[in-house]
Amino acid sequence: MYHEDPYLLQFNSNVTGIISEKGRVGVLTENTVFYPEGGGQPADRGTLVCARRTYEVVQVEQRPEGIVHWIAGLAGPSKGTRLLMTVDAERRRDHMQQHHGQHILSAVLEQQYGWETIGFHLGEETNSIDLTVRELPLESMQQAEAEANRIVLENLPVQSEFYSREQLPPELLRKLPPNQEEVRLVVIPGVDENACCGTHPRFTGEAGPIKLLKTESVRGHTRLYFICGLRTVHWMWQTARSLKELEETVGAVGTEAVTRLQKREAEFKKLQKEHKELLPFKYQAIAQGLKEKSFSIQGTSFLVELFPQADMDFLRGLAAAWCREPKRTALLAGGDGPYAVVFGCSPEGVLAADQLAEFLWPLLQGQGGGNAGMVQGRAREWPQEKIINQMKQHFSP
Repeated sequence: MYHEDPYLLQFNSNVTGIISEKGRVGVLTENTVFYPEGGGQPADRGTLVCARRTYEVVQVEQRPEGIVHWIAGLAGPSKGTRLLMTVDAERRRDHMQQHHGQHILSAVLEQQYGWETIGFHLGEETNSIDLTVRELPLESMQQAEAEANRIVLENLPVQSEFYSREQLPPELLRKLPPNQEEVRLVVIPGVDENACCGTHPRFTGEAGPIKLLKTESVRGHTRLYFICGLRTVHWMWQTARSLKELEETVGAVGTEAVTRLQKREAEFKKLQKEHKELLPFKYQAIAQGLKEKSFSIQGTSFLVELFPQADMDFLRGLAAAWCREPKRTALLAGGDGPYAVVFGCSPEGVLAADQLAEFLWPLLQGQGGGNAGMVQGRAREWPQEKIINQMKQHFSP
């Protein structure tokens, strides 16, 4: 019935069977207005109402025994009972817009450029088609979008009829499975003829505006993302809102806002580069100021320190600066628990960093990894006085 009248969203029918499978319950009916998943188009959703009880339809599937309406829950209506089926109107309209918009777009791309559509996906937010071309130039995208929307604005009639294989031309037959005897053609006169089992509107204008979004390369072909109908309207709302926020942030409008943003981005990258170049001097100055807090064991200077506000980058930078001189060891922690921990050792010290970490992890209830020069990890505890005492007890002569 969804083929005969895709605008029919409510219908009374009788239950002809119940399927219980893998913890799911499916309902078979004499007739249905629910579209089952197929042809790249997702299934309808909606409700079945029977004996004052409402069953939510969560999936619809075409099977040899008929169209199965999978419902939420483990209990379903009884065989032979009469029910009222209601399709989710918003979802049906959206799917009709997206699917018919795809037909228009695919027809334009094939007729104008010779690029065939070899795959179609109707998603929750965006749709995509796979095209037989390695790269889709921006100019071609813009021209195709304009032509597709021209067809929408012309509001051409959309026809659908069933035909036998013998009635079809060779160019359509080659797209069909060899065992398919009856075919439904969706026709936009002068624009497109395509075999399709999906739901389509009566006029092209109902597909609404078509917007091409982006492309990506997939296995030697191009995947083109697009939206149609109300999805395009919502996209325009969001784009306008984002542009307004951008303009308010940079204090300019239109192309001037983009120019200012590009200038700020260039300035930010320059500052990032300068910051990175200055960091070693910063860490070296901090290390120099911490000399008074260090202690010596067998000629090696140990620095054991907790920095509550420090992250792992700071700890690594400071450890590297401290260990730039020979016979130095740094045991540094950051945060307030659990702690970021870095062990750094310069050559000729008492222990290598990985040996030091293995010795201290049990006390710190931590773990990590690294090499002889530096180890980093996480620890649940940082008993600083105990750490200092253990170092002195075990490594002092």
